[in-house]
Amino acid sequence: MRGVCIGMLLMVWCGVIGASETQPLRITFVSGSFEYDSDACLELLEAYLHDHYEVEVAFLKATDWDVLPGLEALDDCDVALFYTRRLTLDGEDLEKVRAYKESGRPFVALKTASHGFQRYLQFDAEVLGGNYRGHFGHGPTKEVGVMPAAREHPALKGVGPIRSRYSLYRTKPLADDTETLMIGRTPFSEGWQPVTWTRKYKGGRIFYTSLGGLRDFEGDSFKRLVANALFWAAEREPNRRPLPEITPWERRTGAITVPLRSREQTDDGWHETGLNRELRIENTALLLCDMWDKHWCTFASDRVAEMAPRINEVVSEARAAGMLIVHAPSDTLGFYVEHPARRRIQKVSAVEPREVRTVEDEPPLPIDDSDGGCPDDETQYSAWTRQHPAIEIHDTDVISDNGHEVYSYLRHHDIDTVIYMGVHTNMCILGRSFAIRQMTRWGMDCILIRDLTDSMYNPAMPPHVSHDEGTELVVQHIEKYWAPTALSEDLLTAIKDKP
Repeated sequence: MRGVCIGMLLMVWCGVIGASETQPLRITFVSGSFEYDSDACLELLEAYLHDHYEVEVAFLKATDWDVLPGLEALDDCDVALFYTRRLTLDGEDLEKVRAYKESGRPFVALKTASHGFQRYLQFDAEVLGGNYRGHFGHGPTKEVGVMPAAREHPALKGVGPIRSRYSLYRTKPLADDTETLMIGRTPFSEGWQPVTWTRKYKGGRIFYTSLGGLRDFEGDSFKRLVANALFWAAEREPNRRPLPEITPWERRTGAITVPLRSREQTDDGWHETGLNRELRIENTALLLCDMWDKHWCTFASDRVAEMAPRINEVVSEARAAGMLIVHAPSDTLGFYVEHPARRRIQKVSAVEPREVRTVEDEPPLPIDDSDGGCPDDETQYSAWTRQHPAIEIHDTDVISDNGHEVYSYLRHHDIDTVIYMGVHTNMCILGRSFAIRQMTRWGMDCILIRDLTDSMYNPAMPPHVSHDEGTELVVQHIEKYWAPTALSEDLLTAIKDKP
Protein backbone atom coordinates (compact mmCIF):
# COMPACT_ATOMS: atom_id res chain seq x y z
CA MET A 1 0.00 0.00 0.00
CA ARG A 2 2.85 2.32 0.88
CA GLY A 3 4.45 1.68 -2.53
CA VAL A 4 1.18 2.49 -4.26
CA CYS A 5 0.91 5.81 -2.40
CA ILE A 6 4.47 6.76 -3.24
CA GLY A 7 3.87 5.90 -6.88
CA MET A 8 0.74 8.04 -6.95
CA LEU A 9 2.60 10.92 -5.36
CA LEU A 10 5.33 10.65 -7.97
CA MET A 11 2.75 10.66 -10.74
CA VAL A 12 1.11 13.76 -9.30
CA TRP A 13 4.49 15.46 -8.85
CA CYS A 14 5.60 14.64 -12.40
CA GLY A 15 2.25 15.85 -13.70
CA VAL A 16 2.68 19.18 -11.93
CA ILE A 17 6.19 19.59 -13.29
CA GLY A 18 5.11 18.66 -16.79
CA ALA A 19 2.22 21.08 -16.71
CA SER A 20 4.41 23.95 -15.52
CA GLU A 21 6.86 23.31 -18.36
CA THR A 22 4.13 23.39 -21.01
CA GLN A 23 2.12 26.31 -19.67
CA PRO A 24 2.93 29.80 -20.97
CA LEU A 25 5.62 31.66 -19.05
CA ARG A 26 3.88 34.46 -17.17
CA ILE A 27 5.99 37.62 -17.37
CA THR A 28 5.37 41.02 -15.85
CA PHE A 29 7.05 43.98 -17.58
CA VAL A 30 7.64 46.97 -15.29
CA SER A 31 8.40 49.89 -17.60
CA GLY A 32 9.36 53.41 -16.57
CA SER A 33 12.60 54.63 -18.16
CA PHE A 34 11.44 57.78 -19.91
CA GLU A 35 14.93 58.72 -21.12
CA TYR A 36 15.28 55.48 -23.07
CA ASP A 37 11.61 55.10 -24.09
CA SER A 38 11.32 51.77 -22.30
CA ASP A 39 7.69 51.38 -23.42
CA ALA A 40 8.75 51.29 -27.08
CA CYS A 41 11.68 49.00 -26.28
CA LEU A 42 9.53 46.50 -24.43
CA GLU A 43 6.84 46.59 -27.11
CA LEU A 44 9.46 45.23 -29.53
CA LEU A 45 10.43 42.58 -26.98
CA GLU A 46 6.81 41.63 -26.32
CA ALA A 47 6.16 41.11 -30.04
CA TYR A 48 9.30 38.99 -30.30
CA LEU A 49 8.31 36.83 -27.33
CA HIS A 50 4.82 36.21 -28.69
CA ASP A 51 6.28 35.26 -32.08
CA HIS A 52 8.76 32.72 -30.71
CA TYR A 53 7.51 31.41 -27.33
CA GLU A 54 4.45 30.56 -25.30
CA VAL A 55 4.18 33.54 -22.96
CA GLU A 56 1.65 35.71 -21.20
CA VAL A 57 2.82 39.28 -20.64
CA ALA A 58 1.38 41.79 -18.18
CA PHE A 59 2.77 45.15 -19.32
CA LEU A 60 2.89 47.80 -16.58
CA LYS A 61 3.76 51.34 -17.71
CA ALA A 62 4.66 54.31 -15.52
CA THR A 63 2.53 57.31 -16.43
CA ASP A 64 4.54 59.74 -14.32
CA TRP A 65 7.63 59.65 -12.13
CA ASP A 66 5.58 58.58 -9.13
CA VAL A 67 2.73 56.71 -10.83
CA LEU A 68 3.03 53.06 -11.92
CA PRO A 69 -0.37 51.35 -11.92
CA GLY A 70 -0.98 47.60 -11.71
CA LEU A 71 1.92 46.43 -9.54
CA GLU A 72 -0.30 43.73 -8.07
CA ALA A 73 0.52 41.81 -11.30
CA LEU A 74 3.86 40.98 -9.64
CA ASP A 75 1.98 38.64 -7.31
CA ASP A 76 1.06 36.15 -10.03
CA CYS A 77 3.96 36.14 -12.50
CA ASP A 78 6.65 33.52 -13.01
CA VAL A 79 9.30 36.15 -13.68
CA ALA A 80 9.43 39.95 -13.72
CA LEU A 81 11.36 42.30 -15.98
CA PHE A 82 12.28 45.76 -14.69
CA TYR A 83 13.21 48.63 -17.00
CA THR A 84 12.76 51.80 -14.94
CA ARG A 85 14.86 54.87 -14.23
CA ARG A 86 14.78 56.95 -11.05
CA LEU A 87 11.04 56.66 -10.53
CA THR A 88 9.97 58.33 -7.29
CA LEU A 89 7.48 55.69 -6.17
CA ASP A 90 6.84 55.66 -2.42
CA GLY A 91 4.58 54.05 0.11
CA GLU A 92 2.60 50.97 -0.85
CA ASP A 93 3.74 50.89 -4.49
CA LEU A 94 7.42 50.94 -3.59
CA GLU A 95 6.79 48.25 -0.98
CA LYS A 96 5.31 46.01 -3.69
CA VAL A 97 8.54 46.37 -5.67
CA ARG A 98 10.65 45.72 -2.57
CA ALA A 99 8.55 42.75 -1.59
CA TYR A 100 8.99 41.12 -5.00
CA LYS A 101 12.73 41.57 -5.00
CA GLU A 102 13.08 40.40 -1.40
CA SER A 103 10.90 37.34 -1.98
CA GLY A 104 13.62 35.35 -3.72
CA ARG A 105 11.62 35.24 -6.93
CA PRO A 106 13.39 35.60 -10.30
CA PHE A 107 13.72 38.76 -12.33
CA VAL A 108 15.55 40.40 -15.21
CA ALA A 109 16.75 44.00 -14.96
CA LEU A 110 17.68 46.14 -17.97
CA LYS A 111 19.90 49.18 -18.36
CA THR A 112 18.67 51.97 -16.06
CA ALA A 113 17.02 49.46 -13.70
CA SER A 114 20.26 49.57 -11.70
CA HIS A 115 19.04 53.01 -10.58
CA GLY A 116 15.40 52.38 -11.36
CA PHE A 117 13.79 53.67 -8.14
CA GLN A 118 15.14 56.83 -6.58
CA ARG A 119 14.05 55.80 -3.09
CA TYR A 120 15.51 52.33 -3.47
CA LEU A 121 19.00 52.99 -4.90
CA GLN A 122 20.60 50.40 -2.62
CA PHE A 123 18.92 47.83 -4.86
CA ASP A 124 21.91 47.97 -7.25
CA ALA A 125 24.57 46.92 -4.74
CA GLU A 126 22.45 44.79 -2.41
CA VAL A 127 20.34 42.88 -4.91
CA LEU A 128 22.04 43.08 -8.31
CA GLY A 129 25.55 42.98 -6.91
CA GLY A 130 26.34 45.97 -9.14
CA ASN A 131 28.26 49.18 -8.72
CA TYR A 132 26.68 51.80 -11.00
CA ARG A 133 28.75 55.01 -10.95
CA GLY A 134 27.44 56.92 -13.95
CA HIS A 135 28.59 56.35 -17.50
CA PHE A 136 31.24 57.25 -20.01
CA GLY A 137 30.45 59.92 -22.59
CA HIS A 138 27.80 59.55 -25.27
CA GLY A 139 28.89 59.06 -28.86
CA PRO A 140 31.27 56.14 -29.36
CA THR A 141 29.80 52.74 -30.16
CA LYS A 142 30.19 50.12 -27.48
CA GLU A 143 31.94 46.87 -28.38
CA VAL A 144 30.61 43.87 -26.45
CA GLY A 145 32.53 40.66 -25.80
CA VAL A 146 31.59 37.35 -24.16
CA MET A 147 33.62 36.07 -21.23
CA PRO A 148 35.29 32.77 -22.23
CA ALA A 149 33.89 30.91 -19.21
CA ALA A 150 30.35 32.07 -20.06
CA ARG A 151 30.13 30.97 -23.69
CA GLU A 152 27.90 27.99 -22.89
CA HIS A 153 25.59 29.88 -20.54
CA PRO A 154 21.93 29.32 -21.50
CA ALA A 155 21.31 33.07 -21.67
CA LEU A 156 23.75 33.30 -24.60
CA LYS A 157 22.33 30.48 -26.71
CA GLY A 158 21.72 31.68 -30.27
CA VAL A 159 23.05 35.16 -29.47
CA GLY A 160 25.41 36.63 -32.05
CA PRO A 161 27.90 39.49 -31.63
CA ILE A 162 26.36 42.66 -30.20
CA ARG A 163 27.40 46.29 -30.52
CA SER A 164 25.52 49.18 -28.98
CA ARG A 165 25.43 52.91 -29.73
CA TYR A 166 24.45 53.76 -26.15
CA SER A 167 26.84 54.97 -23.46
CA LEU A 168 28.88 52.48 -21.46
CA TYR A 169 28.08 52.27 -17.75
CA ARG A 170 30.77 52.32 -15.07
CA THR A 171 29.94 49.11 -13.22
CA LYS A 172 33.07 47.52 -11.76
CA PRO A 173 33.90 46.07 -9.38
CA LEU A 174 30.92 43.75 -9.02
CA ALA A 175 30.04 41.70 -5.97
CA ASP A 176 32.12 38.55 -5.59
CA ASP A 177 29.15 36.22 -6.06
CA THR A 178 28.16 37.56 -9.49
CA GLU A 179 28.96 35.76 -12.75
CA THR A 180 29.95 38.13 -15.55
CA LEU A 181 28.70 36.99 -18.94
CA MET A 182 29.56 39.95 -21.17
CA ILE A 183 31.89 42.93 -21.02
CA GLY A 184 31.98 46.16 -23.01
CA ARG A 185 34.34 48.95 -23.93
CA THR A 186 34.66 52.06 -26.07
CA PRO A 187 37.80 53.77 -27.39
CA PHE A 188 37.65 56.11 -24.39
CA SER A 189 36.70 53.77 -21.54
CA GLU A 190 40.26 52.77 -20.63
CA GLY A 191 39.43 49.09 -20.68
CA TRP A 192 36.45 46.84 -20.20
CA GLN A 193 33.42 47.16 -17.95
CA PRO A 194 30.94 44.38 -17.04
CA VAL A 195 27.74 44.85 -19.07
CA THR A 196 25.86 41.59 -18.40
CA TRP A 197 25.91 39.40 -15.30
CA THR A 198 23.89 36.98 -13.20
CA ARG A 199 23.49 36.41 -9.50
CA LYS A 200 21.33 34.63 -6.98
CA TYR A 201 19.55 36.69 -4.37
CA LYS A 202 17.70 34.93 -1.56
CA GLY A 203 17.60 31.83 -3.74
CA GLY A 204 16.16 33.50 -6.83
CA ARG A 205 17.97 33.90 -10.13
CA ILE A 206 18.80 37.43 -11.27
CA PHE A 207 19.95 38.62 -14.70
CA TYR A 208 21.11 42.18 -15.38
CA THR A 209 22.42 43.93 -18.48
CA SER A 210 23.34 47.58 -18.94
CA LEU A 211 22.51 47.19 -22.65
CA GLY A 212 19.02 47.97 -23.85
CA GLY A 213 18.50 51.17 -25.86
CA LEU A 214 15.84 51.16 -28.57
CA ARG A 215 18.32 50.36 -31.36
CA ASP A 216 19.53 47.36 -29.32
CA PHE A 217 15.97 46.00 -29.24
CA GLU A 218 15.76 46.33 -33.03
CA GLY A 219 18.47 43.68 -33.39
CA ASP A 220 17.85 39.93 -33.26
CA SER A 221 20.69 39.06 -30.89
CA PHE A 222 19.68 41.41 -28.09
CA LYS A 223 16.05 40.31 -28.11
CA ARG A 224 17.20 36.68 -28.04
CA LEU A 225 19.49 37.47 -25.09
CA VAL A 226 16.65 38.94 -23.02
CA ALA A 227 14.25 36.13 -23.96
CA ASN A 228 16.83 33.55 -22.91
CA ALA A 229 17.38 35.42 -19.67
CA LEU A 230 13.68 35.41 -18.78
CA PHE A 231 13.39 31.65 -19.16
CA TRP A 232 16.72 31.01 -17.46
CA ALA A 233 15.77 33.17 -14.47
CA ALA A 234 12.44 31.36 -14.20
CA GLU A 235 14.26 28.00 -14.44
CA ARG A 236 12.15 27.05 -17.42
CA GLU A 237 13.15 25.52 -20.74
CA PRO A 238 12.48 28.10 -23.47
CA ASN A 239 10.40 25.73 -25.65
CA ARG A 240 11.18 28.03 -28.52
CA ARG A 241 9.12 27.66 -31.68
CA PRO A 242 11.07 26.79 -34.83
CA LEU A 243 11.83 29.72 -37.09
CA PRO A 244 9.64 29.86 -40.21
CA GLU A 245 10.78 27.90 -43.22
CA ILE A 246 12.72 29.87 -45.82
CA THR A 247 10.58 30.32 -48.91
CA PRO A 248 12.29 29.66 -52.26
CA TRP A 249 13.66 32.67 -54.06
CA GLU A 250 11.40 33.37 -57.03
CA ARG A 251 13.71 33.74 -60.01
CA ARG A 252 12.70 35.92 -62.92
CA THR A 253 14.17 36.13 -66.37
CA GLY A 254 14.86 39.00 -68.70
CA ALA A 255 17.61 41.19 -70.03
CA ILE A 256 18.68 44.80 -69.60
CA THR A 257 21.32 46.79 -71.46
CA VAL A 258 23.51 49.12 -69.40
CA PRO A 259 26.11 51.60 -70.73
CA LEU A 260 29.46 51.00 -69.01
CA ARG A 261 32.67 52.99 -68.76
CA SER A 262 36.10 51.41 -68.73
CA ARG A 263 39.79 52.25 -69.39
CA GLU A 264 42.18 50.72 -71.85
CA GLN A 265 45.90 51.25 -72.22
CA THR A 266 47.56 52.09 -75.52
CA ASP A 267 51.03 53.25 -76.45
CA ASP A 268 50.16 56.83 -75.53
CA GLY A 269 48.53 56.06 -72.14
CA TRP A 270 45.13 55.22 -70.67
CA HIS A 271 41.94 56.16 -72.48
CA GLU A 272 38.30 56.10 -71.43
CA THR A 273 36.15 53.68 -73.37
CA GLY A 274 32.43 53.05 -73.44
CA LEU A 275 30.42 49.96 -74.16
CA ASN A 276 26.88 48.68 -73.80
CA ARG A 277 26.54 45.39 -71.94
CA GLU A 278 23.54 43.14 -71.84
CA LEU A 279 22.88 41.74 -68.37
CA ARG A 280 20.58 38.82 -67.71
CA ILE A 281 18.41 39.55 -64.67
CA GLU A 282 18.51 35.94 -63.49
CA ASN A 283 22.32 35.88 -63.64
CA THR A 284 22.98 39.24 -61.93
CA ALA A 285 23.19 40.28 -58.27
CA LEU A 286 23.36 43.71 -56.69
CA LEU A 287 25.70 43.84 -53.69
CA LEU A 288 25.71 46.62 -51.07
CA CYS A 289 29.10 46.94 -49.42
CA ASP A 290 29.43 48.23 -45.84
CA MET A 291 26.59 50.75 -45.94
CA TRP A 292 26.74 51.04 -42.17
CA ASP A 293 24.58 53.03 -39.77
CA LYS A 294 27.64 54.75 -38.31
CA HIS A 295 31.33 55.19 -39.07
CA TRP A 296 34.11 56.32 -36.75
CA CYS A 297 34.67 59.13 -39.26
CA THR A 298 31.84 61.68 -39.07
CA PHE A 299 32.51 62.83 -42.62
CA ALA A 300 32.14 59.26 -43.88
CA SER A 301 28.93 58.73 -41.87
CA ASP A 302 27.38 61.86 -43.34
CA ARG A 303 28.16 60.83 -46.91
CA VAL A 304 26.75 57.33 -46.39
CA ALA A 305 23.57 58.88 -44.99
CA GLU A 306 23.29 61.00 -48.14
CA MET A 307 23.67 57.99 -50.41
CA ALA A 308 21.43 55.57 -48.53
CA PRO A 309 18.01 56.77 -49.82
CA ARG A 310 19.21 56.74 -53.42
CA ILE A 311 20.71 53.27 -52.99
CA ASN A 312 17.42 52.06 -51.53
CA GLU A 313 15.59 53.43 -54.58
CA VAL A 314 17.86 51.54 -56.97
CA VAL A 315 17.70 48.38 -54.85
CA SER A 316 13.90 48.50 -54.77
CA GLU A 317 13.65 48.68 -58.57
CA ALA A 318 16.27 45.97 -59.06
CA ARG A 319 14.50 43.67 -56.59
CA ALA A 320 11.13 44.26 -58.24
CA ALA A 321 12.69 43.32 -61.59
CA GLY A 322 13.88 40.02 -60.11
CA MET A 323 17.54 40.76 -59.38
CA LEU A 324 19.11 39.17 -56.30
CA ILE A 325 20.06 41.69 -53.58
CA VAL A 326 23.08 40.93 -51.37
CA HIS A 327 23.51 43.03 -48.21
CA ALA A 328 27.09 42.94 -46.90
CA PRO A 329 27.37 45.14 -43.78
CA SER A 330 30.63 43.72 -42.43
CA ASP A 331 30.96 42.88 -38.73
CA THR A 332 27.26 43.42 -37.94
CA LEU A 333 25.68 40.03 -38.65
CA GLY A 334 24.71 39.53 -35.01
CA PHE A 335 22.02 42.13 -35.61
CA TYR A 336 20.49 39.89 -38.30
CA VAL A 337 21.11 36.43 -36.84
CA GLU A 338 17.44 35.36 -37.20
CA HIS A 339 16.53 37.38 -40.29
CA PRO A 340 15.23 35.23 -43.19
CA ALA A 341 17.74 36.92 -45.51
CA ARG A 342 20.58 35.79 -43.24
CA ARG A 343 19.26 32.27 -42.80
CA ARG A 344 18.59 31.96 -46.53
CA ILE A 345 22.24 32.22 -47.50
CA GLN A 346 23.30 29.89 -44.68
CA LYS A 347 21.18 27.06 -46.10
CA VAL A 348 23.23 26.78 -49.30
CA SER A 349 26.08 24.27 -49.31
CA ALA A 350 29.60 25.58 -49.81
CA VAL A 351 31.12 25.75 -53.29
CA GLU A 352 34.90 25.75 -53.32
CA PRO A 353 36.12 28.68 -55.44
CA ARG A 354 39.21 28.64 -57.59
CA GLU A 355 41.32 31.47 -58.97
CA VAL A 356 40.59 31.93 -62.66
CA ARG A 357 41.75 35.53 -63.19
CA THR A 358 44.77 37.43 -61.94
CA VAL A 359 45.97 41.01 -62.13
CA GLU A 360 49.68 40.83 -61.53
CA ASP A 361 50.67 44.38 -62.39
CA GLU A 362 48.20 46.42 -60.32
CA PRO A 363 50.07 49.49 -59.04
CA PRO A 364 49.42 51.22 -55.71
CA LEU A 365 46.23 53.23 -55.42
CA PRO A 366 46.43 56.81 -56.72
CA ILE A 367 45.56 58.30 -53.29
CA ASP A 368 47.35 58.10 -49.96
CA ASP A 369 44.94 56.75 -47.33
CA SER A 370 47.62 55.78 -44.80
CA ASP A 371 46.16 58.20 -42.25
CA GLY A 372 42.81 56.39 -42.34
CA GLY A 373 41.38 58.75 -44.93
CA CYS A 374 39.30 60.93 -42.61
CA PRO A 375 39.54 64.75 -42.61
CA ASP A 376 37.79 65.33 -39.28
CA ASP A 377 38.33 62.40 -36.84
CA GLU A 378 41.41 60.51 -35.72
CA THR A 379 40.24 57.76 -33.37
CA GLN A 380 39.63 54.65 -35.47
CA TYR A 381 37.33 51.94 -34.11
CA SER A 382 34.42 49.75 -35.19
CA ALA A 383 31.51 52.16 -34.87
CA TRP A 384 28.96 50.25 -36.95
CA THR A 385 26.12 48.16 -35.50
CA ARG A 386 23.95 47.37 -38.55
CA GLN A 387 23.28 48.40 -42.14
CA HIS A 388 21.93 51.92 -42.55
CA PRO A 389 18.21 51.71 -41.70
CA ALA A 390 17.25 53.78 -44.76
CA ILE A 391 18.02 50.71 -46.88
CA GLU A 392 15.29 48.06 -46.70
CA ILE A 393 16.15 44.38 -46.38
CA HIS A 394 13.51 41.98 -47.70
CA ASP A 395 13.10 38.34 -46.78
CA THR A 396 13.96 37.39 -50.38
CA ASP A 397 17.38 39.10 -50.15
CA VAL A 398 20.50 37.60 -48.60
CA ILE A 399 22.84 38.95 -45.90
CA SER A 400 26.50 37.99 -45.52
CA ASP A 401 29.94 39.48 -44.97
CA ASN A 402 31.79 36.31 -45.97
CA GLY A 403 33.14 36.09 -49.50
CA HIS A 404 33.10 32.30 -49.66
CA GLU A 405 29.50 32.25 -48.47
CA VAL A 406 28.45 34.89 -51.02
CA TYR A 407 30.31 33.12 -53.83
CA SER A 408 28.66 29.80 -52.95
CA TYR A 409 25.19 31.32 -53.06
CA LEU A 410 25.85 33.06 -56.37
CA ARG A 411 27.21 29.92 -57.98
CA HIS A 412 24.33 27.85 -56.62
CA HIS A 413 21.96 30.17 -58.50
CA ASP A 414 24.11 30.47 -61.66
CA ILE A 415 24.82 34.14 -61.02
CA ASP A 416 27.98 35.35 -62.74
CA THR A 417 27.68 39.16 -62.58
CA VAL A 418 27.84 41.32 -59.43
CA ILE A 419 27.00 45.02 -59.41
CA TYR A 420 28.56 46.89 -56.47
CA MET A 421 27.30 49.90 -54.55
CA GLY A 422 28.51 51.23 -51.23
CA VAL A 423 31.71 52.18 -49.48
CA HIS A 424 34.59 52.59 -49.33
CA THR A 425 35.97 52.38 -52.85
CA ASN A 426 39.66 52.27 -51.95
CA MET A 427 39.22 49.90 -49.01
CA CYS A 428 36.14 47.69 -48.68
CA ILE A 429 34.86 47.79 -52.28
CA LEU A 430 38.24 46.47 -53.40
CA GLY A 431 39.54 44.61 -50.37
CA ARG A 432 36.77 42.66 -48.63
CA SER A 433 36.48 38.91 -49.10
CA PHE A 434 33.27 39.54 -51.10
CA ALA A 435 34.71 42.55 -52.93
CA ILE A 436 35.70 43.29 -56.50
CA ARG A 437 39.27 41.99 -56.36
CA GLN A 438 38.35 38.63 -54.87
CA MET A 439 35.20 38.03 -56.88
CA THR A 440 37.02 38.92 -60.10
CA ARG A 441 39.76 36.42 -59.24
CA TRP A 442 37.04 33.80 -58.69
CA GLY A 443 35.61 34.43 -62.15
CA MET A 444 32.74 36.83 -61.46
CA ASP A 445 32.09 39.76 -63.78
CA CYS A 446 31.97 42.85 -61.56
CA ILE A 447 30.53 46.32 -62.18
CA LEU A 448 30.82 49.36 -59.89
CA ILE A 449 28.09 52.01 -59.70
CA ARG A 450 30.43 54.98 -59.60
CA ASP A 451 28.02 57.64 -58.35
CA LEU A 452 26.91 55.48 -55.39
CA THR A 453 30.28 54.91 -53.82
CA ASP A 454 32.76 56.97 -51.82
CA SER A 455 36.38 56.81 -50.73
CA MET A 456 38.18 57.22 -47.45
CA TYR A 457 40.47 60.05 -48.50
CA ASN A 458 41.75 63.13 -46.69
CA PRO A 459 42.60 65.95 -49.12
CA ALA A 460 45.51 66.90 -46.84
CA MET A 461 47.26 63.76 -48.10
CA PRO A 462 48.79 63.15 -51.57
CA PRO A 463 47.85 63.83 -54.30
CA HIS A 464 46.26 66.83 -52.48
CA VAL A 465 43.07 66.97 -54.52
CA SER A 466 39.48 67.41 -53.34
CA HIS A 467 37.69 64.47 -51.75
CA ASP A 468 35.50 63.93 -54.83
CA GLU A 469 38.50 64.06 -57.11
CA GLY A 470 40.24 61.50 -54.91
CA THR A 471 37.23 59.18 -55.21
CA GLU A 472 37.22 59.61 -58.98
CA LEU A 473 40.90 58.65 -59.14
CA VAL A 474 40.13 55.39 -57.32
CA VAL A 475 37.14 54.74 -59.62
CA GLN A 476 39.44 55.18 -62.63
CA HIS A 477 41.94 52.80 -61.03
CA ILE A 478 39.20 50.16 -60.77
CA GLU A 479 38.21 50.77 -64.39
CA LYS A 480 41.82 50.22 -65.47
CA TYR A 481 42.58 47.04 -63.56
CA TRP A 482 39.43 45.36 -62.28
CA ALA A 483 35.95 46.27 -63.51
CA PRO A 484 33.90 48.69 -65.60
CA THR A 485 31.59 51.22 -63.95
CA ALA A 486 28.08 52.52 -64.57
CA LEU A 487 25.81 55.31 -63.38
CA SER A 488 22.82 54.58 -61.17
CA GLU A 489 20.52 56.54 -63.47
CA ASP A 490 21.50 54.38 -66.43
CA LEU A 491 20.92 51.21 -64.42
CA LEU A 492 17.52 52.47 -63.25
CA THR A 493 16.50 53.43 -66.76
CA ALA A 494 17.50 50.03 -68.09
CA ILE A 495 15.53 48.24 -65.35
CA LYS A 496 12.41 50.36 -65.86
CA ASP A 497 12.57 49.87 -69.61
CA LYS A 498 12.92 46.10 -69.31
CA PRO A 499 10.24 44.35 -71.36
